[in-house]
Amino acid sequence: MNMEHLRAFLCLAERGNFSDAARDMGMSQPSLSKKIRRLEDVLGADLFMRTTHQTSLSAFGRNFLDEARNLLDHSNRVMERGQKLARGRAGTIRIGFTFSVMDLLTTILPQFSENDGRFDIVLEDMSSGEQEHALKTGQIDVGFMRHGRNEELNFLSLTHDNLVLLVPRDRHDIVELADISNSNLPLVRFKKTFSYGIYDRTEQILNASLVQPAYTLWFNESLSVIQVVCSGLACAIIHRSSLSILSETEKNFTVHEIRHPSARWEVGMATYDVGINPARDLFRQKIFSYYNLEKFV
Repeated sequence: MNMEHLRAFLCLAERGNFSDAARDMGMSQPSLSKKIRRLEDVLGADLFMRTTHQTSLSAFGRNFLDEARNLLDHSNRVMERGQKLARGRAGTIRIGFTFSVMDLLTTILPQFSENDGRFDIVLEDMSSGEQEHALKTGQIDVGFMRHGRNEELNFLSLTHDNLVLLVPRDRHDIVELADISNSNLPLVRFKKTFSYGIYDRTEQILNASLVQPAYTLWFNESLSVIQVVCSGLACAIIHRSSLSILSETEKNFTVHEIRHPSARWEVGMATYDVGINPARDLFRQKIFSYYNLEKFV
């Protein structure tokens, strides 16, 4: 099937007018009409209903529309891969990540790109739970995430993150979680939609500590949480990695450790080792080399 005929069909379906579609495609109206007719001849059915003033999809055309888009998308991907191979590129590696691994990732990826520039790197900002699903469904090749319980994934621990208590710098009366109950400051927490993992860990910590804040504020963004604490309006339970982007002059707060098993977690690289995936295997090999590891455990 001619891809140019498919492009003509999709353009006309979107514009609903031969003159407009022909102009968008940079061709004459008779040329566009000829492409549509040839596609209809190949398919054996009319794609459009034509009147003097309007062109609309036929019932068959509406049913064929999604198939045509899929065919064209696939054709474009094949062509793109071929062009990359011709330029010495080997393909794309899709990497999921959480904020906990940003320092780690920004150290590793430049070296990977410099040492093996055959791969284009696509980064996807995803929660650890989203990465587990994306790895198993092939949406990403490698995940940098919190260590989960999914035994189907291979996980290599590379660093860790932990929850801390963030307090305005001038609030010397709050040095541990229990002090929140006796203060007039609200406690900022992250919503489940931000990260179910952090929400659940915070819940476990507060229940164990019997902390009862004056009231709770629910946020979705780390920077917003930090700003509220710096302004002296609240204290917060937050992941330490989110503080790494701030300069020392911006840290108008005090950080207190939280002593609870749920406050700390491992962070590392995860893969789903099913099927052939050269990009995944090469990237993992580079990680082994970077950390002087003999094998993936």
